[in-house]
Parts: sequence; C-alpha cells; structure tokens
Amino acid sequence: MTSGDARPGGAGSDEHDAGAGAGGGVHIGSMSGGAIATGKHGQATSTSYTYNAPPQQTDEATRALLEAVRALRTDMRVLAATDETRDVDGELGEVEGEITRTGRADPDRLARLRDRLETGATAIGLLASAATVVQAAAQVLG
Repeated sequence: MTSGDARPGGAGSDEHDAGAGAGGGVHIGSMSGGAIATGKHGQATSTSYTYNAPPQQTDEATRALLEAVRALRTDMRVLAATDETRDVDGELGEVEGEITRTGRADPDRLARLRDRLETGATAIGLLASAATVVQAAAQVLG
C-alpha cells in the first residue's frame, strides 16, 4: 500500500478489493532488482547475481575488458568441459579478480590470455565473446 486509507475495508486494502470483486492495480514506475507480489496469498522471490564492481579509478578500457571477460565466462558454459575450457576459465577468473580488486590486470597474464584466444585453435576461439576479449585486451595493453 503506497497511500490511501489504511483502515480495514478502506481504499487499497485487501478486504476492500476482495469485496469489490475486482483486483486492484499495481503501478511500478521504476524498479531495479527485487520482486513484487500482490493479493492476499501472493508470494514473490527475487534471485539476483551481483558482480563485484571494480574500483572507481578503473579506466574505461579496463572496465570494457572486465565486461568482455564476464561475457566470455558466461558464454563458455555452453561448451563441454575440457582441460582447455577449465584452464581458460581459470585465467579469465584471475583477470576478473585482479580488475575487481585493483582496477588493473597484470599485463603479462593479459598478453598470454590474448595470445591463447587469438589462436582460435579450440571451441572457445569460435565464440564471438572471445574476439571481444581479444580486442579489449589489445586496448588495455596498448
């Protein structure tokens, strides 16, 4: 209830709405996350996944790299697990962790990851998000 008469049977109460034979309306102007349920027995569940944000001083190129790394890790879930996918996911996880902790990625690690993805010798190289990581890494490395 956002406003109105809070007395039983008043405007906006379940008792009033149930007696009227018509459900009340719900208007949400803006919502980010969360869940809403209406009615006497309504239930709502919200499940959200949040990523650690990088430090505020993180430059735009590194932020773009972080976004690309996360996208590739998500896309890789469709691939069959192999030693290669586990190794690359581990490297991606290291890069992601470095960026979220320090706002930077180790240049040597990033160069190795870029080289590994550029070869395209595995199924990972076929994912469009792998090319995005390669491009973002090149921007960060200069």
